[in-house]
Amino acid sequence: MEVGDQIRQRRIERGLLQDDLAAAVYVSRQTVSSWENGKTYPDVQSLVLLSGLFGVSIDELIQGDVAVMRRTVQEDSQKMRWLSVVMVVALALAVAFFVGLAAAWRDPVGIGNLTKGDVAGVAVFLPLYAVAMAAAVWAERIKRRHNLVGYREIMAFAEGQPVEDGERQGHGFTRSHPVASAIVKFAFAAAIGAMVGLMAYKLLG
Repeated sequence: MEVGDQIRQRRIERGLLQDDLAAAVYVSRQTVSSWENGKTYPDVQSLVLLSGLFGVSIDELIQGDVAVMRRTVQEDSQKMRWLSVVMVVALALAVAFFVGLAAAWRDPVGIGNLTKGDVAGVAVFLPLYAVAMAAAVWAERIKRRHNLVGYREIMAFAEGQPVEDGERQGHGFTRSHPVASAIVKFAFAAAIGAMVGLMAYKLLG
């Protein structure tokens, strides 16, 4: 049973109105309604108060949600790992094709110092770069769509770990892999900057 259903059922069993429960745990009636309808999730402090009021453990309150939360975090982590691989591979291929074609195909096209290899390299670079950027945007949307910080905080609390540990661990790929994240961002900027700079040099040179 999900926590919203647990709250509703235990509230009704005790003959409490939503206003009564809200006053007991220091939130608004709208907040209680959102919990029971599954629109929002109680924070850790509210879970502590609810468990004391209902006379049950926090684990009993959230046991129906822990498996879902754990699966969500695992699936999101796996997706983000794959997306990071896609970003790196697509960017590496984009740079390799651009450099390789520009170096191997030296026939001029009659526009500045551009060669056919330059044009072909750009034609291959742009779609691969677009794939890499799409993967990056997808990863960011996953992090925004799912409140991974909140999920991990609740899971850490349910497993008896300090809440602070859950908060420190719950900041997604960037916090968990700061070096890799910085390298990927730098590589994106460096690659596009190098390509634009080279094209400008060839056009104006």
